[in-house]
Amino acid sequence: MNAPPEHLNRDAYIDLIKRSITNYHYLGGDASFEQFRCVTHYDLEQARWKIDPLARPITLLSKGQLDLVEQSVLEVERRGVPGDFIEAGIWRGGVVILLRALIQAYGIAGRKVFGADSFEGIPKNVRALNDPVDLWSDRWVAPLEEVRRNIERFGLLDDLIAFIPGYFSDTLKSLARERFALIRLDSDSYDSVETSLDYLYPLVSRGGIVIIDDWHLPGCRMAVLNYREQYRIADEVVEHEANAYWIKQQDYRFPPLP
Repeated sequence: MNAPPEHLNRDAYIDLIKRSITNYHYLGGDASFEQFRCVTHYDLEQARWKIDPLARPITLLSKGQLDLVEQSVLEVERRGVPGDFIEAGIWRGGVVILLRALIQAYGIAGRKVFGADSFEGIPKNVRALNDPVDLWSDRWVAPLEEVRRNIERFGLLDDLIAFIPGYFSDTLKSLARERFALIRLDSDSYDSVETSLDYLYPLVSRGGIVIIDDWHLPGCRMAVLNYREQYRIADEVVEHEANAYWIKQQDYRFPPLP
């Protein structure tokens, strides 16, 4: 029997990763993977999961949102955009797992994955007022050791993943010498998104991609729009399943951060 083409094995592996980090195999019911939303198993009014802890997903993203991550990785790799990948706000590590799996499956060399998070949950805003995220009783806490165990179960925990633990205002400044081809911001609140952009956007290479996870949340969207207006960023924003992204088409001048 002939072996299947290599790209079929690769595609099946990445598809299995996506189904696993969303726990579609257990939670999907009659829904197709394209239609499945694991957040239907979360009680928004009570701010708690309706399922056992062992059944909870490692990411809240839909298949379409995970596909956007894969497509962005392949696009910056195809165009040779220099830099690594970073997610700011990683919760239980699902997207970090996907990014590391993509590096392995596509034989991508010279890139690593950074995961930045407080690992103590979403901090409340200090600068922004009336952000609905501050009213959430569930702060979505996932300790670093839990995240490391999740990644290790997929056989992907190695030195190509770097964790940046702590509040963004304290930790992201340590990345000032890095360059990024892809940044994904998933920290929900105005302050956290604004701080992520302040420290990370100047480090994005020209041609790099910026993905905003929480485009549907008013605080997050306002932080992004205010930042783009402040620095006159005119690159087209494309909306994609409650996410948004744009390609950094030119270098902008930014004041140095302390």
